[in-house]
Amino acid sequence: MGMAASQARLLTITARLHDVEYKAQSIQNAKIQLSTQSDQVYQEYLEALDATTLTVKDMDGNLITANFNNLVGKNAVESGFQYALTANNGHLIVDDEIADAYDKFTALGGNDPYQFAIYMVGADGQAVEYENLEQYEENVFNKNKNNGTPADDKMLDIEKDMEKLLDASGANDYNDLSDEDKEKYEELENYLKYILYNNYADQIFAESGEDIEDFNREDFDYYVNIFKQIQQAGGCVSISDYNGPNGDAANDSDWLQNMIKCGKISLNIVHTDNKGNAELRASSPSSDSYVSYSETTDIDKSALAKAEAEYEHKTKEIDAKDKKYDMDLSKLETERTALTTEYESVKKVISDNIERTFGIFS
Repeated sequence: MGMAASQARLLTITARLHDVEYKAQSIQNAKIQLSTQSDQVYQEYLEALDATTLTVKDMDGNLITANFNNLVGKNAVESGFQYALTANNGHLIVDDEIADAYDKFTALGGNDPYQFAIYMVGADGQAVEYENLEQYEENVFNKNKNNGTPADDKMLDIEKDMEKLLDASGANDYNDLSDEDKEKYEELENYLKYILYNNYADQIFAESGEDIEDFNREDFDYYVNIFKQIQQAGGCVSISDYNGPNGDAANDSDWLQNMIKCGKISLNIVHTDNKGNAELRASSPSSDSYVSYSETTDIDKSALAKAEAEYEHKTKEIDAKDKKYDMDLSKLETERTALTTEYESVKKVISDNIERTFGIFS
């Protein structure tokens, strides 16, 4: 082998040795990162074992994993309080049916919770005609106001107070009142409707042409209450607006817990006074008696199984990568040994050539 060729080969071997050593160093770094990942996966598994779950306690004291449907939906778990969820803009989060109906009702000019409830409980899912609801109310009021029951007498007293307010203000109707008197008038009117619908909602329903036997008092009360909550919150947003990669937000307990923890959704208790007025008061799972973060119990066995399966899966992935890195390192070490041997051999050839070439001059 000539000196030039030997020198070129030596440079090639040197470059290849550097490349092999660089790859080996990169693999060593990757193995260190795998070790860190393994520690992280184990920590996540421990956290899952010690995890807390957002739960709601029913009237019998049983803990149930809390989601939108069983916490605030139409068929929510009965607990010590009535709850509401609000978005970070303050609006009430409701199911799709309520959100759609609210938009349609308010587009017609509706702003009364009792009328909304009658509108919603029409037979066969058909809405009661909104435009004639005030007339239906007046008809039922006139039919019953002279019956002499305590409720009827109370309604008559409130009606007289409304008339006195108009007379004292010198106003012909509500529109002529001052802002302060309008507020008083609305208070009286709301109280009158509260008593009227508490006693005769089924008759108002029947006035619309529906069969009185189809009237569902429980549904009616629910719609009244939810509309008052929407008014208190200044608007509503549909739960389906939060549907993401996991699909159905209404049944996703993990989503709800995470949204409350990060402050994007707030938990509220609904307080209703003796005149039917609703108020949302902020609450928190950390201080609530019925909705709270509970330690892992039997209700989360599926979550624990999922965490364990995920831990095992990630551990196997890390082990497989680690074995592959070991194989790659072994191959590189074999190549490095061969290159080192060749390097020493070529270096000796160059040394011998130099000695033979320049030895004649000595």
